[in-house]
Amino acid sequence: MVPILHLLVLCFLQVASQIVSRRRVLHLKKKQSRKRLFFCGIINDMSVSFIVFYFFVCGLIIGSFLNVVVYRLREQETLLGRSFCRSCQHQIRWYDNIPLISFLILGGKCRDCRAAFSWQYPILELVTALCFAFIGQYFFQWDRPETWLETGFLVGITSLLLVIAAYDLIHMEIPITILMIGFGWTVLFLLLDMQDFRFFLWDRQVQALLGALVVGALFFALVFISHETWMGWGDVWLGALAGLIVGLSGALFMMTLSFGSGALVGILLMILNKKNMKSQIPFAPYLVLGTLLTLFLPHMFPEYIARMLL
Repeated sequence: MVPILHLLVLCFLQVASQIVSRRRVLHLKKKQSRKRLFFCGIINDMSVSFIVFYFFVCGLIIGSFLNVVVYRLREQETLLGRSFCRSCQHQIRWYDNIPLISFLILGGKCRDCRAAFSWQYPILELVTALCFAFIGQYFFQWDRPETWLETGFLVGITSLLLVIAAYDLIHMEIPITILMIGFGWTVLFLLLDMQDFRFFLWDRQVQALLGALVVGALFFALVFISHETWMGWGDVWLGALAGLIVGLSGALFMMTLSFGSGALVGILLMILNKKNMKSQIPFAPYLVLGTLLTLFLPHMFPEYIARMLL
């Protein structure tokens, strides 16, 4: 009898020890999985932050180049030459040509002759960097190659639109060359983005075409009725490009933002006695602003924008 009891006690202790060991293993596995999830979350946040920072820096560099395009396009100069001061003709040193940083360090002046540089340079660089950072944050995913095409398109079309906006703001004229490149870039993206050659699957392409036709026709009517006093023919083509980019579904939102921001700035300038009712105000910057906001805002505030559009 005693040996049997002894054997039962040993069996009970063995089973109990196994249960305890299994619980310890499960606890350790849960702890390890929590740590793994925690570190994966940190790594993911770090990768997203790095991507946004990378796009921001690229935007500063591209923005510096866009400044060159805006200025030299008017003068019909080559885009390959070194930057130089327009006052003293000295070539700008490489360490004086670092986007945004050099302007702030030098106080916006030439190192050699102390002539002032335009605030256009740092503003365009910063705006380009912010737009690129938004693209990196809300559109690009390094582990999803299907996002790379749209990211490349947005980087290119944003750069072209910013050149058009800055050029019109300075010269009251829309550069047709950049505008045509924008059309070609957008059409190329729409062709590459086709998932199938069956027409009923071309929803994005049909939306883009209808958007271009509707916005272009509306702007054409405004120019025709006003005899170019409200806007010019360049605005008609830019409106068609904007409609092609945002599509028919985003056209109304884009035009509301464009005309609303333009009217708000115009009223503010009249209050400050900078403009009057007969003054001309370039419309391209506001059309570009409306287009970019239509692209970015639904991704930044999806629920709020969806309620607005319903």
